[in-house]
Amino acid sequence: MSLVDTAGNPLRLIDYEGAEIPVDWKTKYRYQVSRCKVQKGGGGYDLELAPSKRTRIEPLGSANEYTRILVIGDTHVGRTKHPRTGETINPIDAFSTAVEYGIERRVDAVVHVGDIFHDTATPVQAKLVDLTVFAPLAEADIPFYYVRGNHSASAGDEVLEDRDGPLVFNLDTHGVSVGPGIRLFGIDHYAEGNIPWSRLTFPDSIRESVRILVLHQTLEQISGRGPKSVDLSQVQRRFGNQFDFVVSGHHHDATRIDWESIGVMYTGASERMSTNNDPVDRVAWLLTIESGSVTCEQYDIP
Repeated sequence: MSLVDTAGNPLRLIDYEGAEIPVDWKTKYRYQVSRCKVQKGGGGYDLELAPSKRTRIEPLGSANEYTRILVIGDTHVGRTKHPRTGETINPIDAFSTAVEYGIERRVDAVVHVGDIFHDTATPVQAKLVDLTVFAPLAEADIPFYYVRGNHSASAGDEVLEDRDGPLVFNLDTHGVSVGPGIRLFGIDHYAEGNIPWSRLTFPDSIRESVRILVLHQTLEQISGRGPKSVDLSQVQRRFGNQFDFVVSGHHHDATRIDWESIGVMYTGASERMSTNNDPVDRVAWLLTIESGSVTCEQYDIP
């Protein structure tokens, strides 16, 4: 494998039989290699990396100067009628259209903030999502990260389980690296906002300089204090006050605030599902992380 280090020096990694390196190599990607023997190279390379079973290789994401993440919320595949007006809606179309936009923009990852499927999702609908969302993402080699919401369907869970792996991953409190110096964390939905802190583990320190948290809850900082609200101050303490941006699903109208210099938002629903009179739904979001800062651009799904 031909590589270039961060100083621009070419080197070669020899994938020896028995090293058992479980890495899906991608061009224009960054990797951190540790516990690996370095030796004099040959064939035009000054250095060679000689891995063993002890070697650890962690993908760090795109080598672009910036990282882009498409964020989608509350697709509720399985619903066919608007909850208030009764008009026909098409969550699969909104979902696949947003993903197509992300692929065209060559995003580094797609993030879903929960309620991928509604309780009424059928096997046929779940299969359509697999064909129109997960298959194109896999072909484009774009990972799909998600948290679980308060709605699900067995047919949808089966699709997620079948796709479970490096490209479809349920975010947790340990996080996943999505680009140089960027880490995504997630906490699944818990009813009434009762996050079981004692059952979750949190990192003592986070190496990446940009940290993004994904939730599916009512947030006190946006909706005010209430019996079902989650206080982000408590979440921040668990992670050592180390978040730069927070996105949450569960509310079908998009809302954005700044809280203690941190961007906090409900992403809103990707299809028309808001019951408010002045809805902000059928949207997705493009996050751009550059030079340690996060900017957010609204994408109105046509």
